[in-house]
Amino acid sequence: MDQKLIQWSKPGSFFLVAVAFLAAAAVSSANIGEFDEHWEKRREAAEASARETYMHDPFNVTNDFNDAVIRHVTFRPSSQPIISD
Repeated sequence: MDQKLIQWSKPGSFFLVAVAFLAAAAVSSANIGEFDEHWEKRREAAEASARETYMHDPFNVTNDFNDAVIRHVTFRPSSQPIISD
């Protein structure tokens, strides 16, 4: 098969696409830092919740996860195969 790469018909078309892309990027990030009070409170609550649930020891997190997987796989009823054909 004959595969063709994107070919610009005119040299100015690439420039036009680049300008349009940069303009869209500039407009999409405008005023991103301004939040109203409701969303500011929700952000603070989410950060507080994340700080409370964060576990500082990655080994304990991994061990807890592995134990949960082993419990799930080991204690399945025999009528439900782990891998179904």
